[in-house]
Parts: sequence; C-alpha cells; structure tokens
Amino acid sequence: MNVKAVMFIILCLLSNEVISQISENVNPKNTWYFGAEVGINNIRDFNVENSKLTFQGGLLAEYYFAKQWSLSGKVKYFETGISFYQAPTGGGWFGSSERHGTFRGTAVTIPLNIKWEFRVYKNLKANLKLGYGYTIETKSEYINYSENMPTEDYSKSYDSTITGFGLNYFINKKMAVCIDYEYFIGTSKGYRSDILGNVDYYTRNIFISVGIKYNFKNETAK
Repeated sequence: MNVKAVMFIILCLLSNEVISQISENVNPKNTWYFGAEVGINNIRDFNVENSKLTFQGGLLAEYYFAKQWSLSGKVKYFETGISFYQAPTGGGWFGSSERHGTFRGTAVTIPLNIKWEFRVYKNLKANLKLGYGYTIETKSEYINYSENMPTEDYSKSYDSTITGFGLNYFINKKMAVCIDYEYFIGTSKGYRSDILGNVDYYTRNIFISVGIKYNFKNETAK
C-alpha cells in the first residue's frame, strides 16, 4: 500500500457523512487506542551530503492519562544508513587522516513517547512529542570503511531519541486519524576529526506518517 492509497482512505473517513456524525467534542481521557501507520522515511546523509526517501510503517498503542496528555508506544520497521567522507588535511598536530565509510541497514525500533495535545478546531488537535526508542538492527552492512575506522565495536542494538509534532483528528469517540512528523536520531556509525576532537556521524531519519487508531471497547470513559 502506497502513501496515495493511505491518503485516499483517510479522505474517505473524513467525508461529510462521517463528519456529520460528530455531535460533541471528544475527550479521550482514560482511553486506550490501537492502530497502524505508514509513510515516508527520509534517510539523512544516506549518500555523502545527500538523502534518500523510502517507506516505513508500524503499529501503535496510545493511552490518554489526561485530556491533553498521552503516552504512546510503537513498533516501527524502517531502512537506515549513513555515508561520510573526510579528506586528509595538513600535517603535524592539527592535521587529520582521510576517513570514509558507508553504512546500510534495516531496523526495528520501539519508541516510547510522551505527547502534549492542544485543540486547533473542535476535534482537530495538534501535538508535540518527545521520546526514547530502543532500536535493533536486522541488517547491518559496513561498506568501504577506511582502515582507521574499525567497525567491530558498533552494536546492533542501541538507544535512540525522537522529537516530533503532528495533527490528530477524532472522527468520533472510537476512531481518530493522525499525521505525524518525527525526527529520529540513532547511533554513531563513524566520526571525523577536527581541532576540537572527534565529531560523530549519527544515523538520522525523518518519518512522515499517516495513521488510523481505534478504541476497541464498547464504551469509552469521559
């Protein structure tokens, strides 16, 4: 399923017939939602100073412990990578050797986010989020690393950080659609040297996702 197909489904859900069912503002406090999302994965520096677009997707669970606050967890599968090159410079104390390498991989991450949500108009709400993720690489390829850049110590599991924002529209008390922008920073896969020391190259991904979430209980608490 591509992004256009997902957007078509969401537009159908937001048709006049569905929207006309809404008679009150939704308060999701004390409610669990479960759903799925799919979208674009922008891999920063996939090639030297160039990015790459691929698809990513996952499952989500979210609990609103207050009207405007929630905790969410996801399981996301995505492609990642980084490529870097540092030309040799000078000599003596301030010189640096040539350094280069290309990493290609796929990963599963389990991010946990805290989200603050505020109303834009009726049941359309915007949000800001901050989170921590535990990431496990399912594929790891180290290509053309220079001899002064050993790769044996790079772990296949590591901590990650997530920041982001998004929009959330409650169709009714049981269903919502959402659009999220998330900036994901993984682990170091190399470094460059300068006069101040070593500077790490971290894997970085931007996720732009569309999703649907649903409450499966017969009744939701207000």
